[in-house]
Amino acid sequence: MLQRVLIAIDFSTPSAQALAVARQHFSGARLRLLHVMRPSDMAASTAAGAVHAGSSPLASRELRESAEKEAYQRLEAWTQDDEEYAIGVGNAAEEIMRQAEEWDADMIVMGTRGRSQIANVLHGSATEWLIRHARQPVLVVHEVSINDTTRAHLPPTEISD
Repeated sequence: MLQRVLIAIDFSTPSAQALAVARQHFSGARLRLLHVMRPSDMAASTAAGAVHAGSSPLASRELRESAEKEAYQRLEAWTQDDEEYAIGVGNAAEEIMRQAEEWDADMIVMGTRGRSQIANVLHGSATEWLIRHARQPVLVVHEVSINDTTRAHLPPTEISD
């Protein structure tokens, strides 16, 4: 029986569906939702904000903290009472694997957008990398039909693609 299941969350429809599937099928396990922030995205938002704030190092730190706070708030909205959540910073695949190992997860669950092979070559695929390198089984949730049972497990917030 699975004791700990880590669910990768990027606030997309596929990750919402992966969360719903995990909640439905692993209700006896501890669930941890993990959102990974890429340093390049944080740097871009910090740099853009710093231009408006006069490029102060203090303003840059405040903008990064603001981005992290916003991510925590969104993640908390997706979390149910008995679930844990965490945020990591780094390469998504490597950070998911690192956190799964540190938390001693029995399984990793994640959604996939089903991009084309050329898109995976250009952008990389965290899902594909984890399937090849993770020490835990990886459950990949493709687009699933949302029936009433699954709908009850979806996060109570808007989903973005």
